[in-house]
Amino acid sequence: MRKYLLFLVLVLISVDSINSTRSILFRKFNIEIVNQLKFHKKLKVHCKCKNYDFPITYLNIGESFKFKFIIYPKTLYWCYLWQGPNYKHHVVFDAFLANVLFIDHTCSGIDPNVCRWTAKEQGVYVHDTLGEFFMYGWKPKNQREITPVNAPTTELDPYI
Repeated sequence: MRKYLLFLVLVLISVDSINSTRSILFRKFNIEIVNQLKFHKKLKVHCKCKNYDFPITYLNIGESFKFKFIIYPKTLYWCYLWQGPNYKHHVVFDAFLANVLFIDHTCSGIDPNVCRWTAKEQGVYVHDTLGEFFMYGWKPKNQREITPVNAPTTELDPYI
C-alpha cells in the first residue's frame, strides 16, 4: 500500500510541475517576427542563438518569419532587423530568454508558446495578452552606442 501511495504522490507532483509556469525547461516554444512596415518596405531579419545562425530572410509587408525550438536552461535567441529599402535603420534585441519573467511578462506566458514581435515604422513591438507594446526604436546605420561627451543624460536632468 505504501508503494502505491508513494507512486500517487510522485505522479501528482509531476503533473503539478508540468502545469506550472515555473517549469519552462524542455518545452516547445516559437518566435515569430512580423513585417508591418509602411510604404512597401521590406524587413531584413537575421536571428541567431549560440549554436545556430538562421539564414538572412527578407519579409514583405504582412509576411512573418517563424521558428520553433525547445527551451533549455540557457536558451537565448537574438535578432537583427533592418528596415528597407536602404536598410539604414536597424535594431538588435533579445527575442527570447529562458526565464519565467521574460516568458510571462514579455512573451505573454507559456501558453500559447509564442513570442510575437512586430516591426513597425516607430520600432519593434511585442505582443502579450493585454495587447501590443513598444520595445525598441530603430537606430541609424552607423549610430554609436555611447553618449557624446557634451550630451545631457537622464541621470543629470530628469526632464529630458
